Order: sequence, then C-alpha cells, then structure tokens
Amino acid sequence: MKKNIILVTGGAGYIGSVLVKELLKNGYGVRVFDKLYFGLDPLKEVSKKIEIIQGDVRAFPKEVLKGISAVIHLGSLSNDPTADFDPKANHEINCIGTLNVAEACKKMGVERMTYASSAAVYGFHVDSIADETFKTNPQSEYAQSKLDAEKAILKLADNKFCPVAIRQATVYGFSPRMRWDLVVNTMTKDAFSKGKIFVYCAGDSWRPLVSTIDVARAHVKCMEAPASKVKGEIFNLVYKNFRILELAHWIKEAIKSKLKSVDIEVQFGTVESRSYRVSGEKMKDVLGFEPKFSVEDASLEILSILQKGEYTDFSNPIYYNIEWMKLLVEMENKLKVIGKVF
Repeated sequence: MKKNIILVTGGAGYIGSVLVKELLKNGYGVRVFDKLYFGLDPLKEVSKKIEIIQGDVRAFPKEVLKGISAVIHLGSLSNDPTADFDPKANHEINCIGTLNVAEACKKMGVERMTYASSAAVYGFHVDSIADETFKTNPQSEYAQSKLDAEKAILKLADNKFCPVAIRQATVYGFSPRMRWDLVVNTMTKDAFSKGKIFVYCAGDSWRPLVSTIDVARAHVKCMEAPASKVKGEIFNLVYKNFRILELAHWIKEAIKSKLKSVDIEVQFGTVESRSYRVSGEKMKDVLGFEPKFSVEDASLEILSILQKGEYTDFSNPIYYNIEWMKLLVEMENKLKVIGKVF
C-alpha cells in the first residue's frame, strides 16, 4: 500500500529536520518545501528518502500539494530578532505565507493542516498560568504575526478542512540544523565552552519550554487525531515552565559531573519584556499527549555531541538565526552592487 505523503514546510529547519525523521520513523512519506536559507545539510542523512522542493511560502504553488495527505506548516521567521530586523518579511512570511498554504490546502482538497504557532502570543503576565482561553498579549512583531496567522487559518475550518494551531513553548534540544540562540542550548554551550552559565535580567522571568522531539511528536499526534477533536482548535505545547535562574541550576546539576566545573553568573540591570507560564493540560486531556524529553535529557545529549567535537564552531553565524539573516542580506546587497558594476 502506498504511504501517505506529508508536506512539511520549513522541513530543513531546526524543528523541521527533527520532524522529518519522526515522520519517516512512523512510516510516512515526506515532501519538504523550504526556502533552504540554511542549505541542505540538515537533511543529508535522509535526503534519499524524501522529496525536497525549494520555494517560498510567499509564492506558494498549490501544485506542491499534489498527492499530499496532510501539511505540517513550520516555515516562518522564527523569533523576535529576525522579525524586528525585517518586519515586512515577517508579515509576508508568517501571516500571508501561512494563509497562502492554508488556502492552497482547501483548493487542493488537503484536509489536515497543523500550524506551528507560538506561546509568545501570551506576552507578559506573572500572576497566572495561561490556558488556551487566556487573553493574548503579544509583545513583539513576531508574536503578533503568529497570532494573526492563527486567527486567519482557523477561520477557514469547515467540514472539508481541519486546521489546528499548536502554540509551542520555547524549544530546546539537538537538531541537525542546530541553534545556539535558544536558552537551554545556549546555557549548555556556554557551560561546555566557558565553564559558566550566564543568566540575564536577574533570571526572574518565566519561560515555558519544550523539546524539538516533543514538538515533532505533537504535530504528528494532532495530524493523526480525529478531526472532531482538533478541527479549528488551539493547543498549548509545553514540557515545563521555568524561571530562568531555576533553569540554569537544573542544567548545571544535569551536566556538572561531565565537566570540570560549571558556575552560574547572574547579571542585573535590565528588564525582560516577556514573562509567562502556560498550561499544557488541554493537549493532555483531549489527545492524551504529554511531552517527555526533559531539559536535563536535552542538555546531556547536547553536551555529549559537543564533547565529540561536533557543532563546536560557535562563531559560525549559521547557528544564530538573526546573525545568519543579516549575513544573507549583506551578501545579497553586495551581489546587487556587483551586478550594477558589471
């Protein structure tokens, strides 16, 4: 019997390259649609098992959906700095691009679509834990774009189209498209390379966190769930809420036996613009899904990879989304100047 083929937008990215492996492990065929900002290396281990189409969701060709059973939409600018750097691109990719994908699904008869939204839509609150009914309060262009896209695609739900939004907590863990600009990954990297974990803004702010593999598993779960349980729904996805200073101590305890020494350096004098906690009870109650891969597990896995000498060129901008984006823009501008000369 022919395997169901799943389209993953952003499938060569930080979460996408983990998700693609998870889908293959579960017996699905995979087609990746990706701008390939970070190249093909994240998919090199599975490249012969999947289809890869280079493209931009801002001009999403509906023909990409031929033969597709479901879409997992990850493709977007993925954090506050990149959105602030280019607000126009942020809106076009995160909002218009997402709607392009959803509308193409409806036209091509692709019933299922999961959307990678963000818990950042909850913004700043310190007195309660946000469930999916909690009033949103986005504090950035990025968070606003995720919320706008969410609203737009969920309005399209009907008896033939089943979109679902997953409000993902801040993600951590290893990925073939590794990132060193995420808090757990950064703390583990600094402990390895500097013997210190740095905590900013006194470490008072709260963050909900979840691993790459649990994000992948959650998208598969929502894709496979009965439409009656997920159509037009929003689900928070979180492993645990941490104060940043508490997080630093958890990571130190997890990895200290593997290193000569690890200190925690707390810095004061600045104020964090985001602090929030979220509840993952709805996903647990409705779908029976709970994240399993802990911060400690992830830190130990990352440390073991670093100790093998892999991904240790920490100055390489490819590991930092905003630095890589700035570099690409700089290169593009230089090529334009060269083009005018010649």
